[in-house]
Amino acid sequence: MNFKGKVGILGLALLLALATGALAQSQQLAWDGTQWKEFTQEVKVAYVKGMLNMAAFETASAGPAGAPCISRGFTEELKTKTLGQVIAEVDKFYKENPAKMKTPVIEVVLQRCTKLCTVPPAAAGKKK
Repeated sequence: MNFKGKVGILGLALLLALATGALAQSQQLAWDGTQWKEFTQEVKVAYVKGMLNMAAFETASAGPAGAPCISRGFTEELKTKTLGQVIAEVDKFYKENPAKMKTPVIEVVLQRCTKLCTVPPAAAGKKK
Protein backbone atom coordinates (compact mmCIF):
# COMPACT_ATOMS: atom_id res chain seq x y z
CA MET A 1 0.00 0.00 0.00
CA ASN A 2 1.40 3.39 -0.92
CA PHE A 3 1.78 6.37 1.40
CA LYS A 4 -1.46 8.07 0.27
CA GLY A 5 -3.41 4.91 0.96
CA LYS A 6 -1.99 4.64 4.46
CA VAL A 7 -2.76 8.29 5.16
CA GLY A 8 -6.33 7.84 3.93
CA ILE A 9 -6.91 4.81 6.12
CA LEU A 10 -5.28 6.51 9.11
CA GLY A 11 -7.49 9.59 8.65
CA LEU A 12 -10.61 7.47 8.46
CA ALA A 13 -9.56 5.50 11.55
CA LEU A 14 -8.98 8.76 13.44
CA LEU A 15 -12.38 10.06 12.42
CA LEU A 16 -14.09 6.87 13.53
CA ALA A 17 -12.20 6.82 16.84
CA LEU A 18 -13.22 10.39 17.65
CA ALA A 19 -16.78 9.81 16.55
CA THR A 20 -17.57 6.76 18.65
CA GLY A 21 -19.42 8.79 21.27
CA ALA A 22 -21.48 10.67 18.72
CA LEU A 23 -22.38 7.47 16.90
CA ALA A 24 -23.57 5.91 20.12
CA GLN A 25 -26.02 8.80 20.55
CA SER A 26 -27.41 8.62 17.03
CA GLN A 27 -28.52 5.79 14.78
CA GLN A 28 -28.31 8.02 11.70
CA LEU A 29 -25.85 7.13 8.95
CA ALA A 30 -25.03 10.75 8.15
CA TRP A 31 -24.33 13.38 10.79
CA ASP A 32 -26.37 16.54 10.60
CA GLY A 33 -26.50 19.91 12.33
CA THR A 34 -27.81 18.47 15.57
CA GLN A 35 -24.58 16.53 16.03
CA TRP A 36 -22.36 19.18 14.40
CA LYS A 37 -23.31 21.86 16.94
CA GLU A 38 -22.20 19.55 19.76
CA PHE A 39 -18.81 18.69 18.21
CA THR A 40 -15.62 20.23 19.53
CA GLN A 41 -13.36 22.01 17.06
CA GLU A 42 -11.06 18.95 17.08
CA VAL A 43 -13.90 16.61 16.07
CA LYS A 44 -14.99 19.02 13.32
CA VAL A 45 -11.43 19.08 11.97
CA ALA A 46 -11.28 15.27 12.13
CA TYR A 47 -14.62 15.00 10.31
CA VAL A 48 -13.57 17.28 7.45
CA LYS A 49 -10.13 15.64 7.22
CA GLY A 50 -11.79 12.25 7.15
CA MET A 51 -14.01 13.28 4.23
CA LEU A 52 -11.04 14.72 2.38
CA ASN A 53 -8.82 11.73 3.11
CA MET A 54 -11.47 9.31 1.89
CA ALA A 55 -11.98 11.28 -1.33
CA ALA A 56 -8.20 11.63 -1.85
CA PHE A 57 -7.71 7.90 -1.23
CA GLU A 58 -10.44 6.98 -3.70
CA THR A 59 -8.99 9.36 -6.29
CA ALA A 60 -5.44 8.07 -5.83
CA SER A 61 -6.44 4.41 -5.81
CA ALA A 62 -8.42 4.80 -9.05
CA GLY A 63 -5.18 5.54 -10.89
CA PRO A 64 -5.27 6.35 -14.59
CA ALA A 65 -8.72 4.80 -14.92
CA GLY A 66 -10.07 7.87 -13.18
CA ALA A 67 -11.75 8.39 -9.86
CA PRO A 68 -15.48 8.76 -9.45
CA CYS A 69 -16.54 12.28 -10.33
CA ILE A 70 -17.56 13.27 -6.81
CA SER A 71 -14.26 12.27 -5.19
CA ARG A 72 -12.10 13.86 -7.87
CA GLY A 73 -14.15 17.03 -7.88
CA PHE A 74 -14.29 17.17 -4.09
CA THR A 75 -10.51 17.00 -3.67
CA GLU A 76 -9.93 19.52 -6.47
CA GLU A 77 -12.52 22.00 -5.20
CA LEU A 78 -11.36 21.93 -1.59
CA LYS A 79 -7.67 22.44 -2.43
CA THR A 80 -8.38 26.17 -2.40
CA LYS A 81 -9.86 26.21 1.11
CA THR A 82 -8.44 25.68 4.58
CA LEU A 83 -10.06 23.34 7.09
CA GLY A 84 -11.02 26.41 9.11
CA GLN A 85 -12.84 27.91 6.13
CA VAL A 86 -14.80 24.72 5.52
CA ILE A 87 -15.75 24.43 9.20
CA ALA A 88 -16.74 28.11 9.34
CA GLU A 89 -19.02 27.65 6.31
CA VAL A 90 -20.76 24.67 7.92
CA ASP A 91 -21.12 26.53 11.24
CA LYS A 92 -22.52 29.56 9.39
CA PHE A 93 -25.05 27.45 7.47
CA TYR A 94 -26.51 25.88 10.60
CA LYS A 95 -26.52 29.21 12.46
CA GLU A 96 -28.34 30.97 9.60
CA ASN A 97 -30.71 28.04 8.96
CA PRO A 98 -31.90 26.63 12.30
CA ALA A 99 -34.87 24.98 10.56
CA LYS A 100 -32.41 22.94 8.46
CA MET A 101 -30.54 21.24 11.31
CA LYS A 102 -31.42 17.83 9.82
CA THR A 103 -29.43 18.64 6.65
CA PRO A 104 -26.45 16.24 6.54
CA VAL A 105 -23.05 17.86 7.09
CA ILE A 106 -21.69 16.33 3.87
CA GLU A 107 -24.50 18.02 1.93
CA VAL A 108 -23.69 21.37 3.52
CA VAL A 109 -19.99 20.99 2.64
CA LEU A 110 -20.77 20.03 -0.96
CA GLN A 111 -23.23 22.89 -1.41
CA ARG A 112 -21.40 25.65 0.46
CA CYS A 113 -17.75 24.85 -0.23
CA THR A 114 -17.78 23.37 -3.73
CA LYS A 115 -19.47 23.93 -7.06
CA LEU A 116 -20.34 20.24 -7.33
CA CYS A 117 -23.77 20.46 -5.75
CA THR A 118 -24.86 24.05 -5.96
CA VAL A 119 -28.03 25.16 -4.26
CA PRO A 120 -30.77 25.98 -6.75
CA PRO A 121 -31.89 29.62 -6.67
CA ALA A 122 -34.96 30.46 -4.61
CA ALA A 123 -38.19 30.17 -6.55
CA ALA A 124 -39.42 33.50 -7.82
CA GLY A 125 -42.93 34.66 -7.09
CA LYS A 126 -45.65 33.50 -9.45
CA LYS A 127 -46.10 35.62 -12.54
CA LYS A 128 -49.57 36.69 -13.50
